[in-house]
Amino acid sequence: GFCIFSNAAITAFYALDQPNVNRVAILDWDVHHGNGTQAIVELNPNIAYCSLHESPQYPGTGAANERGFHNNVLNVPMRSGSTITDYQPAFEQAIMPFLANFQPDLLIVSAGYDANQDDPLAGMCLQPDDYHFFTQQCLRLTQNIVFGLEGGYDLEALSQSVAATIQACLNIDSIR
Repeated sequence: GFCIFSNAAITAFYALDQPNVNRVAILDWDVHHGNGTQAIVELNPNIAYCSLHESPQYPGTGAANERGFHNNVLNVPMRSGSTITDYQPAFEQAIMPFLANFQPDLLIVSAGYDANQDDPLAGMCLQPDDYHFFTQQCLRLTQNIVFGLEGGYDLEALSQSVAATIQACLNIDSIR
């Protein structure tokens, strides 16, 4: 993958050592599959890993039939050119039911913003406001969320998408 260390996996294992945290879920909406994160956490039944990623795309992993050693992995490969019209049912019909069934005490979001239509490293077509929708879905599951910045290589698109995420967290209309 793109990273030497998996911040999400490190955070998940750290969180499991804390009081009142028995189950941690990682939601990875970066355009690239988090192959390292999946490999690190799929052996642990107290961590769930869920990824929406462009397919085919580097690193070429994250097939839908990969379920982890404890049925704790969900990969949702998305075709190039996907928009919120494609992502919304994936969130509502696959991602959120999987996460709700797992019942995490903490949700870690590998928040990559490289699925934005203006990002030069991918072929997806999300808008900044689409990340607002993603975040609202997560907040319906739990208020115990940690966001870790992952990909995003067009600075204007990145800043707008991160702002939409923060707006959803704060339940406000704009950040000035």
